[in-house]
Amino acid sequence: MGLRFRKRVKIAPGVHVNLGKRGASLSVGGRGASVNVSKRGTYANVGIPGTGISYREKIGSRSKRPQRVAYEKVNRAPAPDTSVNQLEVERYNAHVEMLTSVHRESAEAVGWTALANRSIDPTTDGPAVTEAKRQLAAYKPTWRDRLFNRVEARQRQLNEAITKAAEDDKRSLVKLRNEKELARRVLSGERSAWQEALDQSDPFEDIRALGSKVDVDLSSGEPVASLMIGDREVVPTVVKSLTSTGKLSVKNMAKKRYLLLYQDYVCSTAIRIARELFALLPADQVLIHVYDVSQADEPPIRGCILSVRIRRADLEGLDFEWIDCSDTIETFEHNMKYLKTKGFRVVEELV
Repeated sequence: MGLRFRKRVKIAPGVHVNLGKRGASLSVGGRGASVNVSKRGTYANVGIPGTGISYREKIGSRSKRPQRVAYEKVNRAPAPDTSVNQLEVERYNAHVEMLTSVHRESAEAVGWTALANRSIDPTTDGPAVTEAKRQLAAYKPTWRDRLFNRVEARQRQLNEAITKAAEDDKRSLVKLRNEKELARRVLSGERSAWQEALDQSDPFEDIRALGSKVDVDLSSGEPVASLMIGDREVVPTVVKSLTSTGKLSVKNMAKKRYLLLYQDYVCSTAIRIARELFALLPADQVLIHVYDVSQADEPPIRGCILSVRIRRADLEGLDFEWIDCSDTIETFEHNMKYLKTKGFRVVEELV
C-alpha cells in the first residue's frame, strides 16, 4: 500500500495551497467552481454541490496562430520558395526605376547669401547655454532629492551641464564662422571655395553607387562635369519577372527597349548633375560631358556620347516628376547622336 501525503493550506479567502507527493498546486475559488494551477497545467473545476456532478477541463491551451501553422507546413513539406524570386524581381524593378529617375532627386539649394549675411554675436549666450541655464533656474528639489540628500548633487550636475553647453556653443560658433566665411568666398566666385562646397556635400554619391563616376572641373568660367559610365552592366540587358507559378523568369531585353532605357539613364543623370551643381554653386550655366563606349559606331569606340550645356533658367519651371529626360535634353544646347535601333555615336564636346 502506498502512503499518500496531502495537505491543504489556506492563505486567503478562497485561495489554498495544496501540498502533495507530486508537488504543490494553487486553488482559487470555492465549492462549485474553482481553478487549479500546478506544473501539469491549469484546470477549471465546475460542480453542483450535493449531486456528484462535476466537470474538469484544462484551460490555457490555445489554437496555433496562422503564421505558425504556415511555418510548420512549409517545414514539413518544403515548396518552391517564391519569396526569394519575388524579392529578386522587386529589386530588378527598383533598379530600373532608379535608372530612369536619377534626375528627380537633388539637394536643397544652399542659401549662400543668407549664410554670408548672418549675424554672429559671440558675447551672448548660445542656444545650448541658454537651455542649460533655464533648466537650472527651473529646478525644484523633489521630496526624494531631499530625503536622499541629492539636492546639492543635482545642482552640481546642472552647473556642469552649463559648462558642457558652453563648450558645445563654442564649437557651434566656430562652425558658424566657417560657414559664413565659406559663403563669402563662394559668392565672390573663388573656385577653391566652390570645390570645398562640393567636397563637403558629396552630391554624386548615389551616381557612383550605380557604377558611374562624376568629375567636376572648376578652372574655367563655367563648371564642367564629366560623367564616366564606368559599368555598362548598370543598365540591364535582361527582363526579370515572375511566372504564374512563382518561378523566376529571365529573358533577354529587346534591343530597342535596352537602348531606350540606356538613353534615359544617360539623360536623367546629366540633368541630375546640373541640378546638384545649381543647388550648391552660384553658377548660371554648367557644361556636362558623358563618356562611354559608343553603341552605333563600328567598331565601338570610347568617347563622348553626350555633351550638353544647361542654363539655370532652363530648369526653372520644369516638373521633374513627369519630364521625359531624353526629350528635355534635346531642348538644350547639346551634341548627341542617338539612333533608335543602334544607340549612341561618339560626338564632339561642346566648348
